[in-house]
Amino acid sequence: MRVRNSNNSKACFKQTWKYFFDKGAYLMLMSVAPALLLPFLLSPSSTLYYLFDYETINPSNFADMYIAMRELPFSYWYLGLIGLALLVFFVAIMYGVIDTHMRIGVFTIAPDRVKTRLNFNLLTSLLFCLLAFCSFEIFNLLATVLYYLWWVTFKSRVTWLVFSSLTLVLMQFSMILIMSIVILWPPYCLHTGLPKKAALRQAVRSMSGRLANTFFTILLCVLPVEICMIVTGALKCGVIAEVLLDAIAYLYVVPFYVTLMYNLFYEVTGTERMDLEKKKKDIWSK
Repeated sequence: MRVRNSNNSKACFKQTWKYFFDKGAYLMLMSVAPALLLPFLLSPSSTLYYLFDYETINPSNFADMYIAMRELPFSYWYLGLIGLALLVFFVAIMYGVIDTHMRIGVFTIAPDRVKTRLNFNLLTSLLFCLLAFCSFEIFNLLATVLYYLWWVTFKSRVTWLVFSSLTLVLMQFSMILIMSIVILWPPYCLHTGLPKKAALRQAVRSMSGRLANTFFTILLCVLPVEICMIVTGALKCGVIAEVLLDAIAYLYVVPFYVTLMYNLFYEVTGTERMDLEKKKKDIWSK
């Protein structure tokens, strides 16, 4: 597949924000259930909130620190698994909704199209969501390992806080970088006929010259909720507020990421976007 030169790709990122502000509410509507349940399995902010307890923490070993970071008890893990399953389901639908809109100019979330979208998109959605989930968990685990290393290395709690904060920033930037590198993998799997490994290689190559803008676009999306989390942690607003912010993060970051994914794919491949040509249609129509 021909890949367009990246010299004039900045318009794609502006178009992503425009598209999300126009259609994001409908996409977020599909994300409500998984967003509310996923924090029971994986919190995107647990390593952040732990830093605000630096004056009182006293872990005796690594396991104590890892368990203490969780805002919710392990006994509710099954709710998180349900949320992950729903995420796979609704991300598969989002792939179809956005692609159909950009390809033929019709934005529809009609229920009669769900089966078709799942047939084509479910496996790719499953693989990509599992990749993202495992990556998040690995980075959380790695951050905890480094937190504990700083804990046993430094006697000063302030020194531990400084090194742990730098670790957190590094882990978050690394995660955003990885998700930027592989962002085109799902559409290449779905729309080029390439095998999974070949699609991944092509997706990574296609990001040449676009990686920095993609990274900063995702960072800009994450930043508002990150700031809210910092304020919530500093003010000790409690577990309910922290979990609610986790849910809000999932609620809008996931749809935005899928929106960015397809804006990039259509820009990279040079495919004509019919959604830019046609007038708005009833989203419940066939």
